[in-house]
Amino acid sequence: MNDRHSAAGGQQAAPPTDPDSRLHRARRLLAAHPWVADALIWVLPLAYIAVVTLLASADTPTFTALPTFFQVAIVLLQTLPLALRRTAPLFSSMLIALACLLSILTMLGPTIGIIAVPLTIYSTTAWGTRRHGQIVLGLGLGGACLLGLWFYLVSLQSTVGPDARPMDFGEYLLMFTVVALCASIVLTAWLLGGVGYRRRREIEGIRERNRLLEHERESETRLATDAERMRIAREMHDVIAHSLSVVIAQADGGRYAASANPQAAVGALETISRTGREALEQTRSLLGFLRTDDEDNRRAAPLPGVADIRRLIDDIRSAGLPVSIGGIDEVDDTTLPDGAGLAVYRIVQEALTNVLKHAGSIARAHVSLHIETREFVARISDDGAGQTPDAETSDSTQLRSRGNGITGMKERAALYGGTLTARPIRSTGLPDANRPRAGRDAGLSSESVTGSAFGTATGFVVEARFPLRKGTEADDSHHTSAGTNGITADGPAPAAGTAGTDSRAGR
Repeated sequence: MNDRHSAAGGQQAAPPTDPDSRLHRARRLLAAHPWVADALIWVLPLAYIAVVTLLASADTPTFTALPTFFQVAIVLLQTLPLALRRTAPLFSSMLIALACLLSILTMLGPTIGIIAVPLTIYSTTAWGTRRHGQIVLGLGLGGACLLGLWFYLVSLQSTVGPDARPMDFGEYLLMFTVVALCASIVLTAWLLGGVGYRRRREIEGIRERNRLLEHERESETRLATDAERMRIAREMHDVIAHSLSVVIAQADGGRYAASANPQAAVGALETISRTGREALEQTRSLLGFLRTDDEDNRRAAPLPGVADIRRLIDDIRSAGLPVSIGGIDEVDDTTLPDGAGLAVYRIVQEALTNVLKHAGSIARAHVSLHIETREFVARISDDGAGQTPDAETSDSTQLRSRGNGITGMKERAALYGGTLTARPIRSTGLPDANRPRAGRDAGLSSESVTGSAFGTATGFVVEARFPLRKGTEADDSHHTSAGTNGITADGPAPAAGTAGTDSRAGR
């Protein structure tokens, strides 16, 4: 109960105001509207002092006949544009220059508002362009000369009238000193503005580089995420699709064999159980690897490789697909770059799964592994007829029915610098390259396909080539003969099969 009262009291109490947050909001407001800060810091104090000084000397005789109202207007025109010194620096300088010109032409002379001249020259040079800086420099030097002219006209007043006297050397020296002093102030303000301009450009350059680096980091992160997502999709596809294909085949076979041969049904159930456990273990390993951020705490389960292809083929055989092997004893993972053995295993797995799903119930498959011309070659061929497509079905419709298996195999091969081709065997007995189809490789007869283990007119061939590990030496002729023609005792020797039409585009 006490906890509830305290919680209710905490909800009703107003959150304390953080002084730092208010200061931060004020800074953001001033940064978004710089004219507010300029008006408070420069315009109001300078305009107030200039107007008060002008009104205080209103009774003092001057050389101008302007009413006080116009004099105040000129002083305000000299000071108020400073509020735009960062948002519109050149426009602000033009207004101040116009006010200074009016003060000379009306013989009002310099006032406290003349302090705005070096301020606007600095601001325009620092916050404007180089061209703007050159313009205000010319205006400032011209104003210094006009101020010297005003002093000359004032001194010239003493040469006329009843008490006329000639101008002495001291007056000329004073006029020259005023012009030189004003010019030096203008030049100093312009130089300081140039320093501010270069500093501002450097800061903007650093911010732009940081922005580009941040954008590049985001792009690299996004690309790495996409690559990891594709890798996970390939792994999940290979694990789940293969396991489910074996499970479905075993379940169908066990269902038909249960009444006639209960022992065969028990064997099918055992295969289903073993395949499901293996798929579950691989899936858990993959998900556990993704959930752990610490590299040291990740449990790296043994990944399958070339040495595990024999066990894979045993599982496929148990699902009812006759598979023969060639050259598997002459190759191992040491001949391939790191990680390429897993790619070979997954390619063989996917190709045999496609045969199991699409090649028909009487199809046979052959796996050939060998080294050829400094390349590791894996060929998976079959003699299945598949499903005969409707002659009226367009190629675009068939392309839409394709899965991602072959695409995934090509991506796996490309990751390790390899290539993969998947080619159907047509029933014509001749290459049909003269009749290309959109999005398809030309079909070839079995006699034209290197590595085809069957003498039938139908089938499918998947060929993957990987570069060997650096420093690996091998006798190409020995491995080629052993890999192409050597059939192990683990599977039936290929023989002539049935003929038909192969259109397994769904691979």
